[in-house]
Amino acid sequence: MNIPNLHLGAVDDLDIAALAALPPSDLARLLDLLDESADALKARKDKLATALDRKYGEAAHRMRIAAGKDTGVVHLDDGAFDVAADTGKTVKWNQKLLIAALNSLPPETARHYGKAEFKVEESKYTGAPPDIQKVLAPARSVTPGRTSYTFKLKKKE
Repeated sequence: MNIPNLHLGAVDDLDIAALAALPPSDLARLLDLLDESADALKARKDKLATALDRKYGEAAHRMRIAAGKDTGVVHLDDGAFDVAADTGKTVKWNQKLLIAALNSLPPETARHYGKAEFKVEESKYTGAPPDIQKVLAPARSVTPGRTSYTFKLKKKE
């Protein structure tokens, strides 16, 4: 069943069985439409976020400075609305400096504050000799993620 004038609403209108029965060309088109819609939605969100920052950003920044902080929530009064301006934070630690700092503390204190995490890159694990894989395997677990599908039109020969 090929759907003429296929549109994004088909995902809402059709049940799972009907969607699964669509030919690859329609499924590929729906994926393209979803990607385009997601890109457009992201652009709209970014534009609105920029406008909100233009409107409230400076006042929120001044309130945070007055409160002695550079991140977190501040509340602005705008007529009948309380506008919560929340600036998150991403913290990164310089690994060499952090290790040196933790090593300067008593071991129990360092264990309380510091956290170490060891990882093996998947490409290194899969490329490792079997004897190394055998040693590492008990510490490895794999949780499958969501499957994604990509459609490419085959070239005619």
